[in-house]
Amino acid sequence: MFRLPFHKYLGVLILAATIVTGSCRRIPDPPSPDDTSLFAACVTPGTSATIDILTFNVEGFPKAGYTSVTTLSALVKAMEPDVVALQEVASEADFNRLVKLMPGWSGVFYPINNDEWNLAYLIRDSETELVPGTVRTLFEDDNWAFPRPPLEIMVRHKATRRELLLINLHLKCCGGSDNESRRRSASQQLKEYLDEQRPDAAVVMLGDYNDEITSASSTENPFLNFIEDAQGYAFADMIIATGSQLWWSYPAWPSHIDHILVTDELFADIDTTMVIKASPCYPDYNEVLSDHRPVGIRIKP
Repeated sequence: MFRLPFHKYLGVLILAATIVTGSCRRIPDPPSPDDTSLFAACVTPGTSATIDILTFNVEGFPKAGYTSVTTLSALVKAMEPDVVALQEVASEADFNRLVKLMPGWSGVFYPINNDEWNLAYLIRDSETELVPGTVRTLFEDDNWAFPRPPLEIMVRHKATRRELLLINLHLKCCGGSDNESRRRSASQQLKEYLDEQRPDAAVVMLGDYNDEITSASSTENPFLNFIEDAQGYAFADMIIATGSQLWWSYPAWPSHIDHILVTDELFADIDTTMVIKASPCYPDYNEVLSDHRPVGIRIKP
């Protein structure tokens, strides 16, 4: 009878155990959708004295099924924003399920019919309301510059009646001159739209821009047209983009590609801009929620 030497037999056992362990990774149990304590040590909650707005690419939500739904509910409730702009919402049914788990919140969903690339908003009803008749998509006829049409809404801060125009973006991804050209065309059209059709609106244009904003080269930075018009526009997160990569929104690269642009009507009212690092509080963050981090702005109304 053939027998393996003991040291080889032991090696086979270790290999088998490794394969079994690696193929049976624990799927985390869904947290309670109301368990804000899960993220309490990692987030800075919004305040009733400010308008708190977040952008968050949720990477094909829900990437881990119902666990993603309840975990996102817990995270948003812990952050206590007034509005959240979401990108990559793959399932309208699960988005509606999320809203049902969040009493006191409303949802706006736009189906782009392009797999997982849908855009959406969450709005906290106690602080903010959607202005009726203001939900619209922009540039639907130009899928070269805008593979995902921007989603525009107007919200009203209930306490002060101040209105903000929000534009949720998810621009073309990836490197290469063609993709850079597509983002540059999008940036040019967006600025022309804001200059000509929204000259007096207090605008917050936020989302996954899929590019960095720090380069002074026109071939590398498709958003220089906004940056060079410093009288009319500012990236509120520029201090993050030029700071430590430990606080960038896309740590997998690492890069900072999720941005918040504001118009001059809001320059004096920006309290702070931040990136939320929730992963230290939730080790399964990347598997359950996203490879991006939320980026937020706090505006004094």
